[in-house]
Amino acid sequence: MIRNWRVPAALSLLVLTAGCSQTGKGPEDPVRAVGHQPLPADWRETGPVRSKPDYESARKLADSVKVGMPQQQVEAMFGAPDKAGYKVYGRATQAPWRALVWEWVFQDIKPPRALSIVFQEDDAGMWRVNHGDWPD
Repeated sequence: MIRNWRVPAALSLLVLTAGCSQTGKGPEDPVRAVGHQPLPADWRETGPVRSKPDYESARKLADSVKVGMPQQQVEAMFGAPDKAGYKVYGRATQAPWRALVWEWVFQDIKPPRALSIVFQEDDAGMWRVNHGDWPD
């Protein structure tokens, strides 16, 4: 029986952490990998980002979201999204396009509801509202 437990514990810890060290390059930024630059933070038009509103306030705010509105303005209205990702629209057409999809989930109503806003990149590299909805 091992009387001094510190030696085996230290060796075990050493073995475990040795396998966790990083080597080489990390994963490439997926936005840069496809030739897109990150968006600059320009809050002059929109003001500071606020926290997510409650469901009723979000329903009212959603009525003021218009096609072509910049991403920063939407974020200033609703706060940071709960979910975000890219999606390709128009795959069956000659001109498919990559969209940025943001979703806010509102837990203050039963059943919970979500607002989804789809952004399309313009010629200047700015993400602008293409459409949005309250999916069921």
